[in-house]
Amino acid sequence: MTDPKKRKISSKLHGDKLTAEYRAGEKAFKGLFYIEDKTMICRFCQHSVDWVRRNTVVDHIASKKHAKAVELAKGKPAERQATLQSAFRGSGGTSQERRGNFQKDFIRMMATADIPIEKVAAMKPFLMKYCSDGDALTSAQNLRTLYLPRVFEDHAIALKATLKDKLVSVIVDETTDHRDKSVLNIVVGDMDKLYLIDVIFMTECTAKSLSKTVLTSLTSNSIDFDNVCAFVTDNAAYCKAAWRILEPILTSAIHVGCMCHILNLVGEDFVKVFKEVKQFVNDIRNAFKRQPARKRRYLRHLSAQPDAEEDGEEDGEPARSACLPPEPCASRWGTWEKAVAYHSTHLQEYASFFDEEASNADNINQIREVLGDEGKRARLQLEMNFITESTPKIQFTLTKFEGNSPFAPVMYACVDDLMSYLMRGTTKVQFGPKTDNGLSSLPHAEKNRYIETFHECFTLALQKMSKHTDSSMAMDFYKLARVFDPRQVATVSHDIASYANLPGLSNPPDSLQEEWAIYMSSAKDQLPEDFKLHEFWKAMKLRIPRLAQIALQTIWLKTTSVNTERSFSQYETLLTDKRESLSEPHTKQLLMLRYNGDVEKRLVV
Repeated sequence: MTDPKKRKISSKLHGDKLTAEYRAGEKAFKGLFYIEDKTMICRFCQHSVDWVRRNTVVDHIASKKHAKAVELAKGKPAERQATLQSAFRGSGGTSQERRGNFQKDFIRMMATADIPIEKVAAMKPFLMKYCSDGDALTSAQNLRTLYLPRVFEDHAIALKATLKDKLVSVIVDETTDHRDKSVLNIVVGDMDKLYLIDVIFMTECTAKSLSKTVLTSLTSNSIDFDNVCAFVTDNAAYCKAAWRILEPILTSAIHVGCMCHILNLVGEDFVKVFKEVKQFVNDIRNAFKRQPARKRRYLRHLSAQPDAEEDGEEDGEPARSACLPPEPCASRWGTWEKAVAYHSTHLQEYASFFDEEASNADNINQIREVLGDEGKRARLQLEMNFITESTPKIQFTLTKFEGNSPFAPVMYACVDDLMSYLMRGTTKVQFGPKTDNGLSSLPHAEKNRYIETFHECFTLALQKMSKHTDSSMAMDFYKLARVFDPRQVATVSHDIASYANLPGLSNPPDSLQEEWAIYMSSAKDQLPEDFKLHEFWKAMKLRIPRLAQIALQTIWLKTTSVNTERSFSQYETLLTDKRESLSEPHTKQLLMLRYNGDVEKRLVV
């Protein structure tokens, strides 16, 4: 007769009655395993073990790997390895709260990664398989209409808390999207951090509407008007007029005209006289635009050119690889200059390539006409060489200011250097090896005409630069801000009274004057080769905390509106042809969540 106790144990070992908990609780295995989401995990090896077959568990315990893990674990507290399911479950709370948090965190992840919410239907089977709350995921429609606004509300609250009582630069810019809607983005800079605080779809862009929108946005984000230290825009007339309205209200701020926009205007005026070059660049762009077959033929043509690499090396230049011509962007002058530099070294290849093309399109015929005429081709080559050899200074300065670094203390010197370069160009007679070589082959009268034309280029650029900087209140600020760069201290006044117009330095108390004296003394010390201004002032907080805070706020005053341009780039990738039906509120919410990232720190592990 069978022992009743044995029948009871036997019943647990068959079918649904055999559980991971039972297996881990067996006398032979007690204390070796723990259970996580119906998975039996070895406390020492920290990985799951198949508990269905007892022999598998026995084999694991007898393995050398397990024995080594037990030996290593002696005297150490046991750790628990979370499963994928438990990791996705998140922190405690009721089941309903966890499911709601899962939905909201899922929205945050999708927005930050720029994944369309419509993709949730394709992702749900995977999430249901591997995430304990995956079955809680609702439809894309519900995520967008119910959970996205809730997530954005949390985001807006966190954004207000982040910016509370902070001194900020307010950066605004406007663009027109491919739906012909006027979009105004407002970004605020808090030292090295940047936040998109508003996306407004404007019915009109005037000085009055812009100033009203900015004040409304600052108020809704609980930013005190007195905490605005700079109002950064491009140099459009209505932006300057908007500042005249805002100036009596934002009493602590200065108006900063975007330096990158100014340099774009300077570059455009520099090449204004070269109409043939502009037409040629435009014709080349149109010849290759949306022409994949022609692009392939051109690359094959370049690769087939005899001794191309050897010719480049003999000229003392790096060998050229076969690549397509850069496509200039109307709003980015640097891309146009790069296109000219490419074209200037490929005129011969263009001539042979377009002669073989069967097309009789207008732009193709114009290219053939220019390159087929020796005189026109020589003039085009000379003008392109001049542009390529004379504009790197402008391009270098423009590229430098496109980064996110503390530029305020170095801006004055950079502008002054560029102005000096342009001034020298109005009288010089040597412009670069290739340009000078081209001029030497011209008749005397024609050579003089070209030199006059080149001088005119520098004069036009200098006039444009002077127009936007001579009367700029930002330039006065940049001049004073140099004092917070220890590399320039030797060239500026050491009297703290000279800097009363800098925020925080008017009527300085004795304690601040003592800190000033300490800084002036330490600024004479030898600086490391890898000197970084931001790190310098962070370190100085230990010695002169109040002055260091004033310095950090000064050096990080924003000098360009590049960061709003970057938000527009994200806007373009968000609002694709397949997502044109996105409403304006949902577009704003998704763009701000993506640009600002996880301000609430919800996704931090």
